[in-house]
Amino acid sequence: MDSRGVRLVRVGGIQVVVDYSWFIVFLLIVYVAAEGAFPRTHGRSSAVEYWLMGLVFALLYFASVLIHELAHSLVARRHGIEVKSIRLLFFGGLAQISSEPKTSKHEFLIALAGPAASVAVAFLFGAVWLVLLLAGAWSPAAVVAAYLASANLILALFNMIPGLPLDGGRVLRALLWDRWDDPGRATKVVSRLGNAFALFLILFGVLQFLVWQNFVGGLWSVLIGLVMKQAAFGSYQAAVLREALSGTPVAQIMTENVTAVDWLASVEELVRNYIYRHQCTHLPVCSESEVVGMVSLEQVKNVPRELWAFKQVRDIMTPIDQVPRLKPTDDAAEALNRMISEDAGRMPVMEEGRLLGILSRRDIMDFVKIRADLGGR
Repeated sequence: MDSRGVRLVRVGGIQVVVDYSWFIVFLLIVYVAAEGAFPRTHGRSSAVEYWLMGLVFALLYFASVLIHELAHSLVARRHGIEVKSIRLLFFGGLAQISSEPKTSKHEFLIALAGPAASVAVAFLFGAVWLVLLLAGAWSPAAVVAAYLASANLILALFNMIPGLPLDGGRVLRALLWDRWDDPGRATKVVSRLGNAFALFLILFGVLQFLVWQNFVGGLWSVLIGLVMKQAAFGSYQAAVLREALSGTPVAQIMTENVTAVDWLASVEELVRNYIYRHQCTHLPVCSESEVVGMVSLEQVKNVPRELWAFKQVRDIMTPIDQVPRLKPTDDAAEALNRMISEDAGRMPVMEEGRLLGILSRRDIMDFVKIRADLGGR
């Protein structure tokens, strides 16, 4: 299980996670296909057959979405970008990557891979439909194949709309990045386009509610528009942050006076004397003067309360060789990308085995705010 979904399978070392929101939309697609679409185009089947057709269509459609995301991921890995997981969401899929593409060419190829895979899948299902049609069998299988071909073609075309976070937005960003040699400027422009398209989807959804009384279609448009708007705004903010942080070493932002906990301290001491007193949720762990690991509030929560007095910090900590670390000379923008990809709120800054400080997302936000207040200087 995952805190926000269900772990499904691993494909080529990439974990596929099904978000909880997916199950709601999966059932909705089955219902719409079984009660609306298929009876209109294939009126010679029973209600049970329509529901079986809807179930098969929904499963194969989300398998197609997975292929779309796997195409992105495999091309990203080919260009040296680690892909940790693929999450299937109510509006499609999302690959979690360790870093942004380093060049505009890599960005272009990674972005284009998904729609290209969807077009290929559309042709595959189209070929199945054509074979069944030529065989004179306008069967339930042919109907499902025809709908899957159309759905994958629509998926490819929709994703090629030139606005972030869609693939077309990433393609356009790659082209503008190549032309201007400025990924930040390109991201800001394409984020605005994505935001404009998101607003269009929301307004279109409202019109579907009010004018055409299409509740399902309107709700779908509004939800996708809201998610797109949030993602476009996030992309814009990320570009502003990268611009503000670029060229700034981690050493300039990190907190130097770090509170560390002894690895022999009990979990009860850790909570009372460190987490409560210093209000820190992630702490370095030391054995004498050597840093041996990191301990977090989440690890404490996994220990039953009655065992706090008996368990030591060394029993629950993450060993230092498994802890993502930064160097004082690392670029702060890259450090933030790493913290996001590792889902880490704080990272130790180390050099030659010595702990120099801790960098937190709050440190980064405070630095950016101060810099903005000073006019970017």
